[in-house]
Amino acid sequence: MPSYRVLQVDVFTTTPLKGNPLAVLPDARGLDAATMQAIAREMNLSETAFVFPSTDAAADYRVRFFTPAAELPFAGHPTIGTAHALLETGVLVRPGETPFTLQQETAAGTLPIEVEGEGADRWFTMTQPTPVFRPTPPLAELAQALRVSERDIAGEPATVAVGVAWVVVPLRSLEVVRGLAPDLDAIARMDGVAGVTVFSPEAEDPGCRVRVRSFAPREGIVEDPVCGSGNGCVGAYLATTGMLGPPPLRYVAEQGVEIGRDGRVRVSVEGVDGALRVRVGGQAVTVLDGTLRL
Repeated sequence: MPSYRVLQVDVFTTTPLKGNPLAVLPDARGLDAATMQAIAREMNLSETAFVFPSTDAAADYRVRFFTPAAELPFAGHPTIGTAHALLETGVLVRPGETPFTLQQETAAGTLPIEVEGEGADRWFTMTQPTPVFRPTPPLAELAQALRVSERDIAGEPATVAVGVAWVVVPLRSLEVVRGLAPDLDAIARMDGVAGVTVFSPEAEDPGCRVRVRSFAPREGIVEDPVCGSGNGCVGAYLATTGMLGPPPLRYVAEQGVEIGRDGRVRVSVEGVDGALRVRVGGQAVTVLDGTLRL
């Protein structure tokens, strides 16, 4: 009977049972895509990460990301959670001195992850794929899908991709974000995107600058607790619109409060060679370490 080690990691938090949970298989050799998809359904988390030896000589490892419904070329919180799991279990060993950089191979390319601190105090900061802006559904359609009035939308929405595409919708207040009860079927019908990420330019925690929520029913995720790619898309949107001022931007976002999975995301955006560079950071904690028997 083949067996695989599996860890469950809560990301964008150091408090167990908060943040965004992730399953990680630190050695997934021998698994095909159909089996990985079945495992992701079994785990029933927003993503499950499967680690393989790299095919890129510059990378430390290769990872594939699956939601309960489909494979993704890139995912934010699984990037941080996977790096955390590989270092904590000793699958990857790096010098005690920090910061150092890991190179993670994904279907969206090989991307750097900066690691600073030790043990439970580690911070992981990923550089996301270069943001790409795409056509966006009409304002009236988005208002209807979110079940808000057009007056509750505080600016022109945009579809942004950082490996994963999200429709980014700015809302006028924290109160509107808190009270959302969107039409999930309408969001699931939106083509070419994981879902809708909304934000308000105010937050409850004085240390945070924005409040975020992400809905991805098409991927089998009603609400993603704390979304790395969604926050990256919000960062690119803010840098482009100037809503928080011109880049470089550095701020902390809060997410997951409405569903009891509070997390914190560090976001920075700067212009590099005429393009935006988006970096998203956070911490992680392991809450389960076990064996999956197939």
